[in-house]
Amino acid sequence: MSRSIANTSARPVGKRSKGWKRLKIGCATAFILLSIVVMGATWYADQQLKKAASLVPSLPERMKRYTAERSVILSRDGEVMESISTEFRQPVKIEDVPGKVISATLAAEDKRFFQHEGVDFWAVGRAAFSTLTGHRTEGASTLTMQLAKRVFTSTSKTLDRKIEDMALATMIERKLTKEQILELYLNQVFYGSGAYGVSAAAQVYFGKSLDQLTWSEAATLARCVRRPSDENPFSNKRVALRNRDIVLGIMHDEGWIGDSDYNSALKEPLHLRKRGEEGGGTRTAPYFCDYVKQWVQDNCPDIDLSTGGYRIETTLDPKLQEFAEKKIREMVAKNRRLKITTAAFVLTDNEGRILAMVGGPDYNKNQFNVITQGHRQPGSSFKPLVYATAFEFDKLNPNGSVSNEPYFIPKDNGHGERLIRGGGKGGAVSVRTAIAKSINTCAMWAMKDVGLENVISTAHTAFGIKSDLPAAETIALGADEVTPLEMAAAYSVFQNKGDRFEPYGVVRIVGPNGQAVQVNGPTFHRRQLSPSSAEGIDTCLRAVVTGGTGTRAGSVTNARGKTGTTSSNKDAWFCGYTDKFLGVGWIANETRTADGRVRYLPMDDYVMGGHMVAPLWAQIVGQAQKLYGEEARHIKAPQVTITPDDATAPADEVNPGIDEKTSPQPDNPGDQAPPDQPGDIPPVVQGDGNDAPPSKGGPKKDGGTAEEGKIVWVEICADSGQRATIYCPERVRKAFKAGTEPKERCQLHKGPGG
Repeated sequence: MSRSIANTSARPVGKRSKGWKRLKIGCATAFILLSIVVMGATWYADQQLKKAASLVPSLPERMKRYTAERSVILSRDGEVMESISTEFRQPVKIEDVPGKVISATLAAEDKRFFQHEGVDFWAVGRAAFSTLTGHRTEGASTLTMQLAKRVFTSTSKTLDRKIEDMALATMIERKLTKEQILELYLNQVFYGSGAYGVSAAAQVYFGKSLDQLTWSEAATLARCVRRPSDENPFSNKRVALRNRDIVLGIMHDEGWIGDSDYNSALKEPLHLRKRGEEGGGTRTAPYFCDYVKQWVQDNCPDIDLSTGGYRIETTLDPKLQEFAEKKIREMVAKNRRLKITTAAFVLTDNEGRILAMVGGPDYNKNQFNVITQGHRQPGSSFKPLVYATAFEFDKLNPNGSVSNEPYFIPKDNGHGERLIRGGGKGGAVSVRTAIAKSINTCAMWAMKDVGLENVISTAHTAFGIKSDLPAAETIALGADEVTPLEMAAAYSVFQNKGDRFEPYGVVRIVGPNGQAVQVNGPTFHRRQLSPSSAEGIDTCLRAVVTGGTGTRAGSVTNARGKTGTTSSNKDAWFCGYTDKFLGVGWIANETRTADGRVRYLPMDDYVMGGHMVAPLWAQIVGQAQKLYGEEARHIKAPQVTITPDDATAPADEVNPGIDEKTSPQPDNPGDQAPPDQPGDIPPVVQGDGNDAPPSKGGPKKDGGTAEEGKIVWVEICADSGQRATIYCPERVRKAFKAGTEPKERCQLHKGPGG
């Protein structure tokens, strides 16, 4: 019995022995691997520290050379338009820096500065934990690491670069005192608007010396260094105030500011100094330069222009830019009585190079660039995109017709319907006439034929519209919001027979070492639209300037384009092109409320894209043709005949139901062919347009005689202007003086075998 028990108990002991042996082997292996990793890491860290030790003694010399360089933005002919790193400095000793400025700086960037030795391992662990748990990434760079990065390493976000920064920060801390490091940092860091160092920043933003700064102002400056170009008080006051409050909150939590001062600082408004040129250097084409800097930031995140030494070569033509700026200022100055207070224009060549960009009439008063940032309703200038989609899906064709029946859409409250104004006379009209005269109901039927989803999809894919587009029927009338630069890209599809270019301004970026770090050229997206569809719209847009709503642009060689006026006359556009150039112009009535918010109010009823923006477009594009030349050629554009009724009645160029007032309002006239004499405001004639118009001699009948002579009425083709045949899709009756009436039958529309 005892032997049996002994034998039974012996078996598990053997199993435990084998398991224990495997565990020991595993532990030993893990220990060896861990030892290898630790030794490797130690060796790597030692090498980085030795490398850092060799670099730190050159810190003063590197600082001097580093800050002496400038980054510049050049025009296409090499003219300096902006010196980005023209530095305004006022060196200050650490003992002269007020405690509130030091506290704000540490609260914003490194609150444990006096506790760590260059690397804050607590912050590193916190950042790693945040990343691993999927929370918002926490920063772990200390103030000393930031100084090391600025002087010795690049801006790339790699593990090697981080380790280099840590090693350098460690060696800097061993060589310099905390006070010396803090003094270097406060004198070298970039605060935006050309200000390098905290003392210069105090002067630039507040016009004060450091000892005059309030708690609120000190906190505002401290946070600028994170995104100095985008989040300084001049560029974005709202974000600057938010950042200030964050810094004040940290100081309060750390006990560096008392309750009374904290509460007062939170309520204190920012009284900024008037923006000037304290940083020195040149600055022309400021809207374009801002666009270039933003492009570099978005597309080349590893390039920090504020560090200096970069040369950015651009496409901008300084002569065209100066001319466009002048015409924009004149437009606003001469038409304030018509409630035009702002305007913008962008001009490109036929490969997308931006030759001129004017984001507003006065950069010093408003730095908002409408060309790249302004999302505005394009009105009827969006209609060609709708018709092009219908062409592409074989729902319409340029030589065909489109319905002009009344069109109803649901009311906003969902109860009942409302009629689309502009057209709706019944029957059908030719597509060319619908586009040239900008008939609203025709655009609505065109969109209905092809489908709202297809219009939106084609706008995004073929025409390159990046803005969100509403899934609403009124998109056919331009109720969406887009930027002028997006419209420039969209119209390039018509200019280039179905290919789309991307407007661009940066040609090349040359680094501090003289090597090109970025090279750009024309970017074409091939066959976004079939050539037949693009050429069909091109022909219609020619008709707009020869006999439609945009005739005031017709003086420009090879001009094609489309007008746009939104309801209540809040926006007016002209988007057009020639063989060599493409321009988009926009005007509005921009006002500011007492709290600084921007509002757009109606302009005068006379202000329409065809009346005001088309002539502006003609001046600027015409100047480009003078400088560069453009050979005239014949462009097929069948005549769009305007009947005597249409000649005096307003064209249909409004977006009904958009910003519609609650009380009944008379129809708002849209863009129309201009009167014979510039400045004459054509009368608005009421009536349905089906009756013959009155004249000096009273109502006329067929063959009737007026005081000026015999009048004959002839049925003609609305497209060709010749005598109509049964094959003409749209026929109109028009009065002519005897002997001047058309004699030939329409050659455009023929029957089978014709």
